Order: sequence, then structure tokens, then C-alpha cells
Amino acid sequence: MNLIQMQVEHSKYGAGTVVGHVEERIIIDFSGDTGEKSFLYPEAFEQHLRLLDPVLQAQIGKEVQLKAAQRAADQLLREQQREAEHARLAEEKLQLKNDKSKSRRKAAQAKNKG
Repeated sequence: MNLIQMQVEHSKYGAGTVVGHVEERIIIDFSGDTGEKSFLYPEAFEQHLRLLDPVLQAQIGKEVQLKAAQRAADQLLREQQREAEHARLAEEKLQLKNDKSKSRRKAAQAKNKG
């Protein structure tokens, strides 16, 4: 989506114009001493930025929702991977403990036979 020259409103800096949009960053030129500021895109539109064009703002709202859903899915995947790793380590530890117990029993049996 081409946002260059689009007008925005920021909750703190006020009115501004989009002057750049590269990958996951958007650059806004604000009037006065504020100058240019760079924001994460589309995350900045969750709370701080709003496009003055309602149609484009609605489209960005959809992008924000998709990005939030992706973050949630990524977080869930990381948690599942972490839980799987914990389970694997616990199983490994239990196996090691069982192996040591078997070795001790065999050693004790060998000692009793000898």
C-alpha cells in the first residue's frame, strides 16, 4: 500500500505527512520542531497513528489485525516449542536416572554373585 504523501494524525505529535515507507518502518514528517519520526508499520496504527483517509485507515486496521494474529500465532508456537523442549529434557533426565539405577542394580547383583 502506497502511503507516501498521506496525511496522518499522531496522538502526541499531531498532524503529519508520510514521507517514507520502507519494509516495516514508516516515516512521518511532523510540522514544527518535531520533524521526521520513524515508526513500526503497521503497529504504530494500533494506538498512536491514524490516517485521515478513512478508507485507507480501514485497510491498515485489517493489516494491524493480521499482524496481531501473526504475533499471537508466533508466540503460541514459541510456547509449544519451549514446552516440548522441557518435556524432552525431563524425559532425558528420567532416562539417565533409570540407566544409573539399572547400572547400580547390575553392579550389586554382580557383587552378590562374586
